Amino acid sequence: MALYWHPCLAELLRQGYGDRLVIEEKVSLGDMPLRADLLLIRRDPDLALPFPFSLLGERTLVEYKSPDDTASQKDLAQLEIYGLLYVQRQALKSREDLTLWLLASHFQTQVSHASGAYLSNMQEIDTGVRLGTVDGFPTCLIDLSRLPVLPEALPLLMVAKGSQERALVTFLVDHFQEYPEYIRWLQELYVQQLREVLQMKKLTAEQIGLDYHALLDLIGVE
Repeated sequence: MALYWHPCLAELLRQGYGDRLVIEEKVSLGDMPLRADLLLIRRDPDLALPFPFSLLGERTLVEYKSPDDTASQKDLAQLEIYGLLYVQRQALKSREDLTLWLLASHFQTQVSHASGAYLSNMQEIDTGVRLGTVDGFPTCLIDLSRLPVLPEALPLLMVAKGSQERALVTFLVDHFQEYPEYIRWLQELYVQQLREVLQMKKLTAEQIGLDYHALLDLIGVE
């Protein structure tokens, strides 16, 4: 069965930050059949958010690449176009009033290119997070596979693939009582890693609050 990652991201964001963010999906950008993946609006712009959500603007358009896809120059250029269309449609006073986020587990080496969409004044402000401006828009490139495994970043980490998978699953299994709302996602998104971590720690599905029979349906009796 195909896994639809974009709805998972939206639901995870609502689960973790729905009290602080308005999350809109498939945001229409005009008469053309163009839709941004997500629009995040701060409910209270003055309320501090933890990293990396502290990098959100009052309004942020998000382009998310599923774990098997690679973010490229084309995706950054498309996000720039989305930003221009949104500013025009909403009659924003300045491009600085809209932030752009490109999320992916894999990035091409030259996702930013001087002859196309270009991330100027780029700085890596933390592991996996680059910040700069694209055509006047504050812009973040977030490599989900490199984000540190921290509770604040769980909604993003849950829709990533890469070297952090085992660390993420291990963290949640170790802290299953503190983050029960994320445990059920493991059997949907990281079933193989979950099986291996449970075996390594000599734990059963029931011990971390999972439905044993539902887990068997996913990983098989063996």
